[in-house]
Amino acid sequence: MRLRGVLILAQVAVLTLISTSWVFGQNYSSENLFYLTGSMQGYESFMKHADEISIVCPAAYQIDQYGVITGGVDRRVLETAEKKGVKVMPLFASFNQEGLHKLLNDMPARAEAIRLMLFYARKYHYYGWQFDLENMHMTDRDAYTSFYQQTADSLHKYGLKISIAVVKTDQPAPISGNPAYARFLYENWRGAVDMPAIAKASDFISFMTYDQHTALTPPGPVAGLPWMKKMLNYLLDIGISPEKISLGIPSYSDHWYPTWDKQQGAHSTRDEISYAKAKDLLDRYEAKEQWMDDQNVNYARWAEGGIFNWLFLENARSFAPKFDLAKEHHLLGISVWVLGTEDPAIWTVLKKQAKTVRIK
Repeated sequence: MRLRGVLILAQVAVLTLISTSWVFGQNYSSENLFYLTGSMQGYESFMKHADEISIVCPAAYQIDQYGVITGGVDRRVLETAEKKGVKVMPLFASFNQEGLHKLLNDMPARAEAIRLMLFYARKYHYYGWQFDLENMHMTDRDAYTSFYQQTADSLHKYGLKISIAVVKTDQPAPISGNPAYARFLYENWRGAVDMPAIAKASDFISFMTYDQHTALTPPGPVAGLPWMKKMLNYLLDIGISPEKISLGIPSYSDHWYPTWDKQQGAHSTRDEISYAKAKDLLDRYEAKEQWMDDQNVNYARWAEGGIFNWLFLENARSFAPKFDLAKEHHLLGISVWVLGTEDPAIWTVLKKQAKTVRIK
């Protein structure tokens, strides 16, 4: 009888712990933004999981040097978002450094861009717009800030929201180590954003803490946990309100392999791949996942022709501690790139760890 009593008490303790964890998680309300491209997998994921999404951000528009914004959002996405109470905030993007320079320093082009943002937003009932202007030279920092503030004033006048996808950084200077690479990143990517000024004008910022390693670096995690903590702490240390920070979380995995093309010749590169594709590679090459304790990610390697391929995976296990960062710091929520690439189990994590905000 005594043993039975002990077992019962142990079961009660476990159930209490689970219940407490559930309640604690549900005390955090997260504004979940998910990016969406034109892939069928992304569309199907949105249709299936819209109840756990606060904002869908279709990467559906481009902007050129004349301020002309072109593109469009799938009609089915708009209809489902309206039915489910999901806000639609498309982004417009450009990675053309020369074109961005001309746009930012041309007042008529800036005015045209704002006019088109207002036109599309009213026509399709968008929640607002997200800026995704990258590969911008640091000498355009002030012009970018000015254009962003000008746009914010115009959008807010008509009750629209503005946000920005911000390239990650952990200091207002080139990173230490690898000086040539650090200079390249700062001059062409990180140095172009006046973070305090941009955050002040924004309704929120999507802080892209992913792409820790890219095709320009050796293989490594998409976003190791220590890296993400360092990037987030920088924003908080410079006074950015947690209520304005949407923490970027990757749902894609990275596959590194050797290749060749006419422009670069033989070189190493990487592809951003889905969780399903990553599992297929593991099965095809009989590779085994290994957990990297210090980074909180899985990785694998296998040889083809004696040359290693590397795979760094993002799955529900690595997603959970990343999401915990948002919960721990009471951030506005998360911005996940990109629907259709995720481990399906992340949706269970979201349901257990937080309430999904429904924006009125």
